[in-house]
Amino acid sequence: MTRQVEAHHFCAHQNEEIRQCLIYDSPESDARLIGLEYIVSENLFMTLPDEEKPLWHSHLYEVKSGVLFMPRVPGPVERKDLDKICKTYGKTIHFWQVDKGDNLPLGLPQLMFALTRDGQLYYELAHDVEKRFGVSIEKERAKRTEMEGPRHGIHPLANGGGKGIVCKLREVHCKPTVSSFETSHL
Repeated sequence: MTRQVEAHHFCAHQNEEIRQCLIYDSPESDARLIGLEYIVSENLFMTLPDEEKPLWHSHLYEVKSGVLFMPRVPGPVERKDLDKICKTYGKTIHFWQVDKGDNLPLGLPQLMFALTRDGQLYYELAHDVEKRFGVSIEKERAKRTEMEGPRHGIHPLANGGGKGIVCKLREVHCKPTVSSFETSHL
């Protein structure tokens, strides 16, 4: 893991099995939309084909480590939701590589993976977040020790199967297809 960014998720529930989240680089009104994440239950994740599973990551470590928290959400409400999130998997696509300093979302969208073990989080990023949001990642971790992840454990193909995954652009020949006719009702 060579790059890390602060990510603020704003999520809607499709149903109990699926959430859709827009990801911004800050919670401020001038935040940049940098990506999206689909979050699915363990049951739904298990129905995915094996070639799809490496594109998804478990949320267990993010929750139990204390790095995933919900600012301004009352403790009991946050706790109830984090208990659910521990058991889910996410597929995150970042469109804007803000850590590169670009003023626009340039380049190919990239899969973004989550933290999966101790020692990955950059100290400076963690310290800055703790200071700005008035949280202690270590205190949050201590309060979450008994939280449980997926009932079958983290699937071995999740989290990239332990490998990095990079999206690449390649040209392909396109066969002529039937054109669509678009209308606009203004």
